Amino acid sequence: MAMTAQERETVLVREYGEVVNFTTAGRILSRSIKTVKAMLEDGRIDYACAGTSVDVRSIARYIMAPKKEDFDARVRKSGRKWTV
Repeated sequence: MAMTAQERETVLVREYGEVVNFTTAGRILSRSIKTVKAMLEDGRIDYACAGTSVDVRSIARYIMAPKKEDFDARVRKSGRKWTV
């Protein structure tokens, strides 16, 4: 049975805490630090602690809907307004 978004969030927060450093975020997402920073800049995941860490709940949201988050980031970057 697949995990709900709330369950995924709970598991990640229990395992890692509310915030993680860039390296740990990359490990969770199986991405490089450079990609994690790009994801932070385009809003796919959220900064925490004044930009020094990554919000674990935002990582959980990304894991649950990566295609939607990637699409939304592309739309924000292009400046277009799309409705789906």
